[in-house]
Amino acid sequence: MELIKNIYTHDKFTESAQYWSPESEKYAAGSHLISALRAGWLLAMPRVRARQIWNSGSRARMLYEFTLVRGSQLMIMPVLTNPFVERYLMQNDIRVIYGAVTDKAAVPG
Repeated sequence: MELIKNIYTHDKFTESAQYWSPESEKYAAGSHLISALRAGWLLAMPRVRARQIWNSGSRARMLYEFTLVRGSQLMIMPVLTNPFVERYLMQNDIRVIYGAVTDKAAVPG
C-alpha cells in the first residue's frame, strides 16, 4: 500500500533533490519546485502568475511563475504545468493570476 501512496503523492519520484537555476534552464519542472520547498524556500505570496508559452507550432503550455523567498533571498521560479503542479495549487489554495501575455519569441511566424 505504501508504494501506491508514494506513486500518487510523487514522494518516490522526488526523493532526490532536483536543483534548478535560471542560468542553466529557462523553465523548472514540478520536481524542482518540490526540491526548493524542501530546501527551505517558501511561497512569498499565496498567488502565482500564469501565462501561456508556445513549444512549437500551435501547441501552448501554461507556465506558472512562483515567487519564492528564503531568508533575504528572492527567487522567481517559472514552472511548467503538470498534474502535480495543478494539484499543488488547488490543495494549497493558491490564487492564479492569468495574464494575456505570451512568450512572443517562441511563437512561430
